[in-house]
Amino acid sequence: MEREPLENSISLAHLEAVVMIVDYGSFTAAADILGISQPSLSRRISALERTLGLPVFRASGRDMVLTEIGRSIIPAGRRALREVAAIGSIASSTRALATGSLRIAGLPSLVGGIMPEFIGPFHRRHPGVRIEILSVEDGEQLADALRLNRADLAFGVNERIPADLIGKSLRDQQFSAVVSEETEVDPDTGLSAELLNSLTLATLPQGTSIRKITDEVYRSFKATAPRLITTTQRDALVLLSVATGGITLVPRIMASTAVIFGGKQVPLLLPASRPLGVIYRRDEYRNPAVDEFLKFL
Repeated sequence: MEREPLENSISLAHLEAVVMIVDYGSFTAAADILGISQPSLSRRISALERTLGLPVFRASGRDMVLTEIGRSIIPAGRRALREVAAIGSIASSTRALATGSLRIAGLPSLVGGIMPEFIGPFHRRHPGVRIEILSVEDGEQLADALRLNRADLAFGVNERIPADLIGKSLRDQQFSAVVSEETEVDPDTGLSAELLNSLTLATLPQGTSIRKITDEVYRSFKATAPRLITTTQRDALVLLSVATGGITLVPRIMASTAVIFGGKQVPLLLPASRPLGVIYRRDEYRNPAVDEFLKFL
């Protein structure tokens, strides 16, 4: 059953009815084009006239012609219908991923690490979608970025996904140690409790996933760092460990830069890793770019 527009307000259906009658010359033709009955079309015109408090059409012989108010609303009505059509076109374009945007949040080490390998193929396939990247400090901030609609999806450590969000696993990210080139490391045994007990440790503050893994490695060796340099700048860890003759534990992609600063990467014989994943909202009307991006994971 057809639903009529609410009275006491001018709706697009009202304006469309008037414009169609003018364009197609009669109520009968306009009703046919709109796919509604002629009585329904007449009710729309009557509702508009009640809202305006003035007649839109008047009888002239066997024809219905626009009144003064009817003629005056036609230009505005056409503009309104064009604007709505434009919005529809934008929505269609966004659904087709010819335009639109995708906002991605991530932990700093992932923004500069694994994120580009997924963003690259997506951008090549959908260059019209604007990509915005937001760096946050921890998992709690990642979740907040999604809940506050600052991001459409987020790269993080795939542990304890909040119930109101959805997680998709990627892979485990392996860690390595970095020391200065002159630090002697047994190639057969790699790290040792003796080495960990003697070197200054450059690391992140408590509460970060890198620090958590670092502490787990030290516990596994029953070792304690004699000195600690703590920074919030992940990018400084490798350089700090080399410059101080100390050590740091970071994802392998970060550790691979050690040679640039005169350091070396030390693989961990007892693997240390963190599970990575992408999280996003349980939206009924989710950004189409999110679902498309998930196909690239």
